[in-house]
Amino acid sequence: MIFRFWFESIVGLFCIICMLLFGQAGAASFALFALLPVIMRIRKMTKPDERELQLFYKAGNLSIALVIITIYLISHFSGVAINGHAIGDNWMFLSITSILMFHGIAGLIVFRK
Repeated sequence: MIFRFWFESIVGLFCIICMLLFGQAGAASFALFALLPVIMRIRKMTKPDERELQLFYKAGNLSIALVIITIYLISHFSGVAINGHAIGDNWMFLSITSILMFHGIAGLIVFRK
């Protein structure tokens, strides 16, 4: 499970950076998330037990709180342009990738305790 959360946070951060730098073209970086099942099959990851599933859902609840804050910040700074691309034009992709990134970070925090 820890590997999954690391993968989510790294891919989410990479997607956010690509979206801010390249605008709509940066959305193609979201396709990296499709590699997760392939990598998990190669690493022969086992099915999670009950404790891991409970912590997985707890990480989901924590990540929602972080995503709400992020969506507010995206709407607040929607007029700001980075590298010629306005944040408000890419709000949906930025919200989706922030969910991915914060779910990974929240999972790492929950599993470290």
